[in-house]
Amino acid sequence: MVKLTDEIKESLTGTKIVFLATASKDGIPNVVPIGAFKLLDDERLLISDQFFKKTLNNLKENPKIAISFWGEKGGFQIKGSITLHTSDEVFTQDVAWMKEMRPNLTPKSAVIMKITEVYIIKAGPDAGKKIL
Repeated sequence: MVKLTDEIKESLTGTKIVFLATASKDGIPNVVPIGAFKLLDDERLLISDQFFKKTLNNLKENPKIAISFWGEKGGFQIKGSITLHTSDEVFTQDVAWMKEMRPNLTPKSAVIMKITEVYIIKAGPDAGKKIL
C-alpha cells in the first residue's frame, strides 16, 4: 500500500495541470494534459473525464496509468491502476464537484486512480528514482 507524503501531496495540489499517460492493449502510448483532478486521500486520485477519446479507449483496454507533474516541492511521476465510474455514487460526486468548480464542463466518467508507485523526475542523481 502506497501513501503519498505531505511533500508530494503539496506539490500535486499546488499544480494546475498534470500529464496523464495511458497505453492501448497493444502498447500504443497516449499523453494528455489534465486540469480536472483532485486527491481523494493519501492513496487515491480522482480524474474527471470530460473529453477523453483515445484516453478512454486506452483506460478500458489497459487500466494502468501514470501522471507526471511539477509543483513547488519538485517533480514527480505517480503510477497506478484505475477504475472507471459512469453511473454510481463516485460518478455522482464527480458531477457535483465539476458543477461547483467548472459549471461549463459535464463529466462523461470519473476515473479513480489507486496509487501504486511514485518516482522523482527532478534532474540530478536521483532522477527516475522510485521513492514509494
